[in-house]
Amino acid sequence: MKKYGETVRRVREQKGYTMQQLAEGILSVSFLSKFERGESDISLSHITRLLEKLSLTFEEFFYLHEDVGFDRLDYFFDKVEEAYVNRDLDLLTELKEIALEKWEIHGLETFRHNLIMIDVYDSIIRSEKIDFREDSLSLLYTYLFDVEIWGYYELKLYNSTMFLMPPEMVITLSKNAFEKSFRFRKLKKIHKTIIAILINTLTYMMGGAVPYTEQYKVFLGYLESLDIPEDELYIRNSLLQVKGIYEIKIGNREKGVEMVQKAISIFNDLGSNELAVTTENYLTIVLDQKK
Repeated sequence: MKKYGETVRRVREQKGYTMQQLAEGILSVSFLSKFERGESDISLSHITRLLEKLSLTFEEFFYLHEDVGFDRLDYFFDKVEEAYVNRDLDLLTELKEIALEKWEIHGLETFRHNLIMIDVYDSIIRSEKIDFREDSLSLLYTYLFDVEIWGYYELKLYNSTMFLMPPEMVITLSKNAFEKSFRFRKLKKIHKTIIAILINTLTYMMGGAVPYTEQYKVFLGYLESLDIPEDELYIRNSLLQVKGIYEIKIGNREKGVEMVQKAISIFNDLGSNELAVTTENYLTIVLDQKK
């Protein structure tokens, strides 16, 4: 039977805490180490404080311990991303039904977060207006602001829902995402997700009629401080597109159009025709704004 300490260890590592950081002010490192190895029990007051530091309720902890596990979280995100990339509404509907069933059975906020995420992707694919109740946004804000160290779940959740949020909130939370996930940057999937967040943030900053040029420079600096592998053609091409839009927004129309059209051409060469069409439509909208 899996020990509770093992689950605490896995959550701790997924959140990016060292034993010293988690134990500080609660119990000794040696005692926490024994608990995580299953060599010692722990008092209710101690585990309560550990879970508070890990931003987990008892219900969420026990569900992770008994059922979900981190492999299934990976599976969920992979399937949602697969459905989005392939514009597969049937798969999204299936994933939504599963998340809704789990929400109704267990009542865990994690599954409500997941439902919001799926609804965002569904609306984007259908080209419908994304409109959620304020309590749903408040739920996301509260959760993301309370998390001290952002792990894979927090990064993926935020990246999938940031376009619901007002610019000031995106600026604050994207900064949090970059700063509070630094312990994970050697992990490939985390590194890639952070880059995606920064590119989406740059896109967001350029989305309105009046661009957030100063914030754009800050987040571009964050992005350029990271190592983007040469073979990540989609990421590099998306960045080319964003930089082209920026040039148009600040008045360098000819240069910017040339950069975005190059990105469109590369998307077509890569066989990403949907992305090419989306980028072309976005370019048209931006040029119309500048008339």
